[in-house]
Amino acid sequence: MLRNLLAAALLLSAPAWPQDMPVTRLAGGGAASAVSPPPTAPPRRAGAQLPPLPVTQIDQRDAAASLDTQRGLSLSFLEPMPIGEVLQLLVEGTPFSLAVDPDATGAFRGELKRLTLREALTTLLTPLGLDFDAQGTVIRVRRRRAEMRQYDLNLLDTQRGMQRTAANGEGSATITTTANGDDVFVGIAEGVQSLLSDTGHVHVDRRSGLALVSDFPERLDRVGFYLETLQTRSARQVRLEALVFEVTLRDAPSIDWRLVREKLGLQGSVAEAGIAADPPALRNALAAQGEIQDLWAPEITTLNNQPAMVHISTPGSSSLTMTVVPQISADGIVQLSVSHAWEEHDGDRKQGLLKSTPLMRIAGSDSVTRVMDGTTVMVSGLVRPREIAKLATGVSGVFGATQKQKGHAELVVLLRPTIVKAGTFTAGSTQ
Repeated sequence: MLRNLLAAALLLSAPAWPQDMPVTRLAGGGAASAVSPPPTAPPRRAGAQLPPLPVTQIDQRDAAASLDTQRGLSLSFLEPMPIGEVLQLLVEGTPFSLAVDPDATGAFRGELKRLTLREALTTLLTPLGLDFDAQGTVIRVRRRRAEMRQYDLNLLDTQRGMQRTAANGEGSATITTTANGDDVFVGIAEGVQSLLSDTGHVHVDRRSGLALVSDFPERLDRVGFYLETLQTRSARQVRLEALVFEVTLRDAPSIDWRLVREKLGLQGSVAEAGIAADPPALRNALAAQGEIQDLWAPEITTLNNQPAMVHISTPGSSSLTMTVVPQISADGIVQLSVSHAWEEHDGDRKQGLLKSTPLMRIAGSDSVTRVMDGTTVMVSGLVRPREIAKLATGVSGVFGATQKQKGHAELVVLLRPTIVKAGTFTAGSTQ
């Protein structure tokens, strides 16, 4: 008892522990080892710079991870191997993580040589009906699912057709031209459906001009390309300028085109296509053979493969009906299906004392031609007999008397197609 009291007294009378006294740490029950406290930094002088701090370096391998980095992947499987195990081999040694949906199943047998990770994933998953997406460094594999997209259809809900027949009379050859009035929206629906898979569907809303299509993404991309091309080609338009005049010949039954070519500086024996390239020069060359009378100068604008018709008439005299169907190619060439019919009043037929019926003389043509944008094409050869007034011979002619003589008149039609480009303005127009 006395010994314990003396020990307690010694502890109470002992001085306080110094702050810099070494601390003893026991490790695994072995001998104690003395660890010195870390040295204190010397005091910083006034105006001295701060000591450098350690810099933490971020590993850039994850930040630079890309599915398109050329890794030269080469794998070979002689026996079918579950796709999950093959994918694990692909991402091994890369910064990518892999998440495979439970329904993403299948097997692969084959050989891959020097592919990027993206190419390898596409090669493995596409035949199995699987797909993948990468968000950061996580690759998710899932079964392909159908999507739905909507496409604008900027087309008129109309059915335009045309049928014309060109003939010179009973028993003669006949040309019949027909432009079918197809239902444009039905045609689009059939065209889109042919691009879809067995599970794809299409619905066309006529009123809103909208097509709803559901299928796999690659099929929808094809539909988008098809509809864009269709509407771009359908939206091409051409302005058709026609100039119709009549040449009353003096001393010939028809126009001598050899003389016209010589007047224009062309070879007289060659039917040059550029004979109508300069309409004013052509008119001057024709004026040397007869009197020119302007009849009509219609102008109309129409869309690609859409029929256009112009009908101009003078009551009790003559009329012209012209129909044109243009086809506009991307290289600036225009194909034209042109038909025109010229009707002229040619007297009356008596039927009894008080009744008569008018007689009409009809001439027409139907042709197909191919011209460059802005090039003028000519249609001629429609000749009819006509009475021409000439000065009388002898004394009466001196005083200005005239006499009628049988002659001929020929109709000439100049047609120039000009492709109208979207966003262009003519002089004097306002935006």
